[in-house]
This record gives sequence, C-alpha cells and structure tokens, in this order.
Amino acid sequence: MAAAGASRARPPAAVRQPRLEELLQGRRAENPRGEFFVVEQDLPADTLHGDVSLSRFGVLSPSTVAVLSGEAALGAFDLRRAVFLDTETTGLAGGTGTAAFLVGLGWLEGGRFRVRQYLMRDYHEEAALLHALAADLHRFCHLVTFNGRTFDLPLLEARFRLNREPWPLASCLHLDLLPPARRLWRARLMSCRLQSLETDLLRLRRHGDVGGEEIPRIYFDFVRRRDGRALVKVLDHNRLDVVSLAALSILACQWVDGGWAEDPLDVYCLARVYERARLFERSDAEYRRAADGPSPVRVPALLRLAARARRRGDHAEAARLWEHAADEGDWRALRALAIHHERRGRNPLSALRAVERALERLWEEGRPPAGKAAVELLQRRARLRARMVEPGPGGRAS
Repeated sequence: MAAAGASRARPPAAVRQPRLEELLQGRRAENPRGEFFVVEQDLPADTLHGDVSLSRFGVLSPSTVAVLSGEAALGAFDLRRAVFLDTETTGLAGGTGTAAFLVGLGWLEGGRFRVRQYLMRDYHEEAALLHALAADLHRFCHLVTFNGRTFDLPLLEARFRLNREPWPLASCLHLDLLPPARRLWRARLMSCRLQSLETDLLRLRRHGDVGGEEIPRIYFDFVRRRDGRALVKVLDHNRLDVVSLAALSILACQWVDGGWAEDPLDVYCLARVYERARLFERSDAEYRRAADGPSPVRVPALLRLAARARRRGDHAEAARLWEHAADEGDWRALRALAIHHERRGRNPLSALRAVERALERLWEEGRPPAGKAAVELLQRRARLRARMVEPGPGGRAS
C-alpha cells in the first residue's frame, strides 16, 4: 500500500508546438493597424513552371489579353505590369462571415518573379493584413485572378469595407482567367479548375498537396492549437496557385498569339475566341481547320462558316457549306437550306425536300413533336405543300 501523502503522478508536459518562423522563411510584420505574418520567395524569370517558362512574359503583346478575354477595355493590358492574386479563405461559400486568412500576390520585379504571401495568424490580425495588402496593390493597375470576379474580389472588398479600409482595386483593369480558359479548353478537357489545367496543360503534378476543401479546417485547427505544420502545406498550395496563374496566363496568350491549337476541339474553341474578338479572318481560318476532316466539331465549324458567309452576303457560299453540314445529317443545316431555297432560290420543291429531311433527323434524335424546332418545321412544311398545289398561270399547280 502506498504511503499516505505519496505524490500523485504528474501530468505529461505539454508538447511545444513549432512556431511559424521555424517552419517558414517568413517574418512578422507590423503597421499602424497591428501585426501579421509575411512570407516571400523570388523565382528567376527563366524558371520553368511545368512546361512554361516565366521568361515568356517578355514576348507577349499587350493587345493579346483583349483578344483572349473578348474585352476591348483590356486592349492595353500588360501582363509584365500585372499582379497575380489568389486567396485562401475560412469558407468556400463566401458571404460576410468568410475571411481571407491568406492572400498571395505575384509580380515581375527586376528580372525575377516575386511571390509575397500575407497571413493572418488569428482574426485580430486581419486589419493589419489588409492595410499592408492595400499598400502593395496600389502599385499596380493591372490584376489577374482565377475566378476572382465572382469569389476573391467580392470577398476581399467586403472585408476591406468591414475593416474601414479603402478598396485599392476600384480602378484596376482586371483579367479573370477562368472564363477565357473555359472558352479555350473546356471542349477537350474534363475540368477547367486551376489544378486540372496545371496537370493537362502545364504537365505539372503536385505531390502531397492539400485539397481546397480541407483548407478552412486546417486554418481553424491552427488558430486553436498553434501547430503550423499543416498550415505550411496551405502556404505551399497558395504559392503554387499564384505561379500557376501566371504560367497559364502566358500559355493562354501564346495560344492566341500563335494559333497553337492542334486538336480539332481546341481549334474550334480558338476560332470562337477570335470571332468573339471580331478577328474574322483568323476565326474563319481556324473554323476551316476544324471542318477539315471528320471530327466532333466539323458540323459546328461548317455552320459557323456558313453564318459568316451569309452575314457578308455570300449566299451561294453559305448554301454550299450548309450542304456539307446537311450531308452529315445536321437538321439545323437542313432547316437553313430550306429557308435559303424558299426565300433566295425561289425553289419550293428543294425547300420542301430539305424540310422533310430535317424532320426525319429530329424524329431520329428523339425530339418531341411539340418542340419549338419541330413546330417551326411542320409549319414550314404545311406552307410549302400549300404552295405546291396552288394553281399557277393557266390553271396548273405551281
């Protein structure tokens, strides 16, 4: 039996958690609004990120961004003078309760690509983080994000407003790369998420990366336990996002500048980008490439070429292209031919034949008889049949 008054077993000593300064080459930063944490890394301008060299910034024409985006206002957008921005947040749904606990910026400076990450280690550091972020963002008039128009910027603007900080990006030209990326690559690629584009286009594979859905939980765990080991992976994830955003911007502009598309699906998408930018000669050339030979986009390319021919008044060329598309069994081309034969060719018999073929295709595709296209074709067929039996001059049917 233990002697009375014997000392009880001591609880195990608390395990010391490693500090961020021990895990990252970062530093604490202070300003009039308080303290936060900064991590910086410089990459040589000739760094290869996957298959893309960051040195390619120097050969891109500023006008390319306007073509890529289809926004004339970005005609003088220069990626060499832009800042690339990506956030990591406390939630993925947005809203006023969501904060950006980590903001990564990247830009060219002195022949190097600099990445600067602003981290709030707890909520009370948000005001200082935003104050410092505003000071850096004021230096730039061109901004690039990935889905920033619908997520990053509205979230940041709300946080600036809540912290009574002026919004520094009010007059900044903004390229959101996600819509152009979808226009260029979604026909061929399964996904246009940033990490998917990394894998498919940059040939870059991340190892040990943290999933985006895990990031809020990791941050909350860091705030509670102060163990920064998992948070290091979040900063690595964010840094790669910033550099990948820059590399994909280069690649997208190279596709537009040099007509890099080879797969027919990519060729067709590139043609649509040129057409959106009203570069009709270039778009027509790409549509002809897409229509040259069997492919899933042969018919759509023929239809786009026919529409362009009709707009410029070349109805004979439009009819020729519709015939090619009709040979592939496309009911839209047959409907266009019916309209052409009825209105331009004054040939109701050819128009009726085209209508009958179009209706057959619709039935084969399982379209409902009451569908808009079927109703329009049935009405046209009835009108053409009536014209065919109308008595013409001398009492004969026309």
